[in-house]
Amino acid sequence: MKRILIVTALCLAFATTAWTADLRQAMESAETALAQRQATDKASRTRISGDRESLTREIRRLAGDIKRLKAQAIDETKRGETLKTRITDLTERRNKLDKEVGRIVAIVRTAAKNLRDLSLASPFSAFTPERLAHLETLADGTQFPGLEDLTSLFAYFTDEIARCSEVAIRTASVTGRDGISRELPILSAGPFMTLAVKEKDTEPLLYDAATLSFKELPAPPGRIFRWRLNRYVQGKTDTLALDLSAGAALDHLRRTPSFVERIQNGGPLVWPIVLIGLAGLFIGLERTLFLKKVHDNTDNTMGKVNELAGYGQWEECDLIVKEQKTTPVYNVLRKGLQARGERRQVLETILQEAILKELPRLERFLPFLGMLGAVAPLLGLLGTVTGMIDTFEVIHIAGTGDPRMMSGGISTALITTMLGLAVAIPIMLLHTVLNRRVEHIIGDMEEKAVALTNIVHRETIGCCAQGCTKQARA
Repeated sequence: MKRILIVTALCLAFATTAWTADLRQAMESAETALAQRQATDKASRTRISGDRESLTREIRRLAGDIKRLKAQAIDETKRGETLKTRITDLTERRNKLDKEVGRIVAIVRTAAKNLRDLSLASPFSAFTPERLAHLETLADGTQFPGLEDLTSLFAYFTDEIARCSEVAIRTASVTGRDGISRELPILSAGPFMTLAVKEKDTEPLLYDAATLSFKELPAPPGRIFRWRLNRYVQGKTDTLALDLSAGAALDHLRRTPSFVERIQNGGPLVWPIVLIGLAGLFIGLERTLFLKKVHDNTDNTMGKVNELAGYGQWEECDLIVKEQKTTPVYNVLRKGLQARGERRQVLETILQEAILKELPRLERFLPFLGMLGAVAPLLGLLGTVTGMIDTFEVIHIAGTGDPRMMSGGISTALITTMLGLAVAIPIMLLHTVLNRRVEHIIGDMEEKAVALTNIVHRETIGCCAQGCTKQARA
């Protein structure tokens, strides 16, 4: 135990001595460290103080910058609002301008399309086909129209208007009926008529919009129509027929049926009307020649007989009336000369009877001619009624979807009425004229018969007076 205590004491002694030395060393180290720390703290305080001043200045500067930036921010905000308002105004203006430009472009394209369609249908495109390519470019919208395009479009319109009011001769290609194209001088009277001026003839042309060229009619027009065209081209007349339907009238002129074709299309009742017309023509011609001959004989023969009778040359009168035995005038005169020895009343009765006897010969076929004039329009009306019945039957079966089918049937049905009236009107006029001629001849014959009666009885009275004088002298 003691040993332990001793060892412990010795250890403590050695430990205290070592600890004291270490403590001293530690204190020195601590003092040194404290001094260094204080120096460091002083330097730090000095640096911090300097940094504080720098930071204070920087804070002040930054505060000024912040204030300045806030003012700038306010100004920029105001400027931004102003710019935003201006941008809005400019956007609205741009939208308006875009709409206006779009409207102008649409107007230009619409005008180009209209002019393109007009040019395709205009015969002037055969003379200037290059303008259609430009109009096509403007119309399809692949190119934005510029000032030059607008100027060209305006020039195209004015050129089209100017050409519509002029008569000019230009050269263009013409496709003939043989299919061969030839360069010919073409006279254009506005857009209404184009004529191919040839060496010996002038023909109207049809404009082909598909090929931008002219072509001749499949069949030449009538001679009278071409004769009128030649007179206009030669400057002999100022009148020119115009086709206001852009070729439809010329095509209709080409397809206009002839008189024979109309008769063939009129149906079976056309032929009786034609026969009535021929019969009326033959009867009218025969009656006209006959009555003309009778009228001439009435004036010449009866005047000559009355003149000879006035001189008492009865033998010459008998010779004159014996030459013609079938003429009504001679028959009347023959009866009157044979009865010249009869009393006045008897002679007048004989002459009147002779005139009445010749009346049927003068009026022969005239009632029949009047009947033909009355029957012809009735037959035409009958043909029209039957044709309309057929047309309505077709409408009942096929409906009214095709107006051409109905108009064709109605046109065919009306041919008989047209032909019936065309036959009846001349026949009725001829019948009236012939009746007037017969009445005139009868009146003339009655006048000459009265004159003959007066001459005969004046001669008879003269003879009786001479006989009485001789008896008184005896």
